[in-house]
Amino acid sequence: MKTKEKKLTSIRINKNLYAHLQKKAKEENRSMNNYIETLLFEASEFEVPNEETVAAIQEVKDHIAGKIVLDKMKKGESAREFLTRIMNED
Repeated sequence: MKTKEKKLTSIRINKNLYAHLQKKAKEENRSMNNYIETLLFEASEFEVPNEETVAAIQEVKDHIAGKIVLDKMKKGESAREFLTRIMNED
């Protein structure tokens, strides 16, 4: 199992804000760390691609580099064109 990298950090926040966050975290049955991290992810619109997406990105890069051939990707088609086309297929 792959461990997610975490950066240990310390912040100073208002005592009343901390109490509020602690209460909200408890209501959602979450740790303070998880609750704050989730709020920061959402507020900053930060997204980490899942393993399947990372693998798909690598597969397209390998195809473009000529290392592999993707059956569905047309010769000379850019990654953007390919992804747009397959997303619109029914």
